[in-house]
This record gives sequence, structure tokens and C-alpha cells, in this order.
Amino acid sequence: MPILLDNPFAKLTLTEYGERLRRGEISAEIVTASLLQRIEALNPKLGAYTFVARETALAAARAIDALLKAGTDLGPLMGVPVAVKDLYFVEGMPLAAGSKLDVSGIVRGEGPFIRALRRNGCILLGKTWTSEFALGGINFIQHVPWNPLDEETHRTPGGSSGGSAVAMAAGLCAFALGSDTGGSVRMPAAMCGAFGHKFSRTAFPLDGVFPLSPTLDSLGTLTASARDAALIWSTLQGSGAIAPASLRGLRLGRPAQLFYDDLDPAVQCGIENALQRLTRAGVEIIAVDAPEALEFEAVFGRIVPIELIAILGRERVRDNLVIFDPITCARFAAALDQPAADYIDALSRLAALRESVARRMTECAAWITPTAPLLPTPMAECSTLEAALAWNRRALRNTRPGNVFDHCGVSLPVRLPHSPFAAGLQLMAGPGADARLLAIACAAEDVLSSPRNLSDFVPTNS
Repeated sequence: MPILLDNPFAKLTLTEYGERLRRGEISAEIVTASLLQRIEALNPKLGAYTFVARETALAAARAIDALLKAGTDLGPLMGVPVAVKDLYFVEGMPLAAGSKLDVSGIVRGEGPFIRALRRNGCILLGKTWTSEFALGGINFIQHVPWNPLDEETHRTPGGSSGGSAVAMAAGLCAFALGSDTGGSVRMPAAMCGAFGHKFSRTAFPLDGVFPLSPTLDSLGTLTASARDAALIWSTLQGSGAIAPASLRGLRLGRPAQLFYDDLDPAVQCGIENALQRLTRAGVEIIAVDAPEALEFEAVFGRIVPIELIAILGRERVRDNLVIFDPITCARFAAALDQPAADYIDALSRLAALRESVARRMTECAAWITPTAPLLPTPMAECSTLEAALAWNRRALRNTRPGNVFDHCGVSLPVRLPHSPFAAGLQLMAGPGADARLLAIACAAEDVLSSPRNLSDFVPTNS
């Protein structure tokens, strides 16, 4: 079978791909075969996929081509090949949630989100790497994927949707699914130079997705651009197309606390440059007081581990500590004996923080911050448990508040001069504001330029 391009989506938006597909200039089967060939060549080094559904994906692509030939059009996402984080149940694919523990009894069938992708004609390519139970971005018991922004040095791609971010950045899918409990879509998007969209928590039912923390979990996508993310959102929501917002007079809040502290110099330079460019485009960036941001860690840390332990079963966790990743064990250690009163107090404080921040958000359309305070780190610098835990805390510092505050959020890549890396620019807004936030992101993307294209990445031997 002829292969059209190494990466058919290197120069095509999802909209342009759909147009060419419908004109008969390309076929879903050839495009899917091209991506599968690319996965076969690059995944041994990158480690983005843990399972590839080659024959199922090709059969689905052939069915899409037959439907189009017969005059049946399932919509803008028809024939689009998708990578799926290994927290989603997909019929015929394994679900391990990055663990050696058997979790097959926890999620028993496809949920509404995967079913919606199927109804819209998406082609599911396979499962992507996640850290164990989606706790952070580094593991020791399984190989962490290779960040494709650096061919020579193994750097962290971020997590826990690191496999999806790598698949997206290296051109191994058209878009990828992630999940976000504390930044697990936005932070790896920033690390890999992709666009990440953390959905509002209640945007889609979470059935069919392995739960980390039902109080904080949300779904999300990793894409090549804000416009692709907007197309996915509007299609799956059944709403109208999202046009770029007007930036003239748009008010964005710059939180005074936490988010701009202790930034890597390159991140600080890139973010300040991006803010200046947005200001020249008409955006009004105002300082906002956000003392609630200083409380997020205590609340987050008292909710997530205890909810995961409840999902897995306390005795089951105790009995299987020897097979868990050291990162997982460290997160479980304090929570195993955490008094119920602490958890109840944390939920009460969570509600108060959300109410307080919601009042502050009325001052502006969204908050604007760096997505992560650091650039991708060589894995060799995270070789000890203490170093890995410290990296997780710092890398997720700016994204976890969004889950605590019940925000939707996006991360846009910001190019850095004389560097292969990008900084992430984060926009956060209140629950249910996804469409408006994506409209702002599309306009900001026009100002800040499109994401870095990695379609020509070729692995070196290592």
C-alpha cells in the first residue's frame, strides 16, 4: 500500500484533513497506515504507545472510507486517528493504568466519551503510556517515554499523560486523549510543545475512565493547535464552531501569588515576551490577588491519595505495596493512616476555596500564567526517589490549583529563542467556560504563532 506522508498531519489542521478526505484526495486507510508505519519506526525509542491496535485501526479506516463513498458523513472528526491514554476503557484493548496491579474490575466498559468518538468516526490507534494510576510524571518500574524535543538526551515528557503528549508531538496521531487531575494534560503539553485542553470537570461523564480522584478528575485532549482543540470540543459538544475571540480590550488576570515565582530563566523570558505580544495585540493584563493559590497543596495532598486508596481498596493496597512504583508508595504512605476527619476537612476547605476564587474570576475573562515553572529535565537528574518527588511537585505547581479551583484550562506552546523547547502559557477560567477559553486561545495562538512542528523527528540510536 502506498504511504501518503510520514506524518499526514504535519501540515494539515483537522479541518483541512477532513476537507481533503471528503474530496477524495486522501483516504482514511492510507493515512492510518502511514501513522502506524511511523509508530512502528519511532515508538521503540519514544515509548509513547504501550499497545497498538493495528488491524482494528486499519479495519475501522476502511469502514470510514466505505461510508464516505456511500455518502454517509459522520461529521468533522470522521476518519481522524486518535491515541488513547491507558486510563480509558476501549473494547479489545488492555487497560493497565500504568500498573502491575490487576485493575480490570474497576472499569468495566466503554464510557460516553469513547462512545462519542466512535459515533463521530474517529479511529482509535492504541493506548499510550501513563504513570502508575496517573500519579505524577515519573516512574521507576516502567520506562518513561522519550521527550521528542531532544533527540540526544532522554528528558521527561511530563505526566501523567506523557505518552499522549509524546505521541502528539512526534506525529504519531492526529490528536491524543489525556486526563487531568492536577495538570496531567497541561503540563506534558507544555513539556512537549503541544496544545493541551483540560476540560471542565463535568463536561463529560467520567464513566469508562480509571478514576484517580473523582473530586478532581477531568478529561482532556492534546492537539497540534488551539483550533484543532476547538474543533474537537465543538464537535463532541454538538455546539457551533468556535471563532477566535477579539483580543482588543480583553482582560486577563495575572495572579500575584505563586504562579510567577521560581521560574527557570528561559521560561520567565518566554512568558514575559508572550505577555508583551498579547498586550500589543490589545489584551489588558491586570494583576489579581489570589491568596487561595497558596493553599492548594495541602488540600490537593489530602484528597487525591485517599480517594485513590478508596478506589483500589485499603487492604488491597497494603497487600500489594511491593509491586507498586516507589512514587506510588510514597504517595500512599501518609494517606493509608490518614484520619477520615482530615479528608472531610479538606473537602470543606476545597468548597470554600472554589467559592472564593469564583468571586475573584469575575474581574477578568481568564487567568494567565506559565503552565510549568521549568523546562524538560534530563531523566538522569530524577534518578532518586527524592529527586523525582521534588520534580513532580515543582512541575505540577502551576497546574494543580486549576483542579482545586474547578477551572477549565489550556496550555499553549510558546517558542523560545535558540532552544528546541517551548514554554507553556496557561489560561484558566471557571467551570463551563471551555468554549470561551478556546476562543481566546485561538486568538492568542495567532499572535504567538503555531506550535513547533516535529514531523521530521528521526530517532538516533540510544
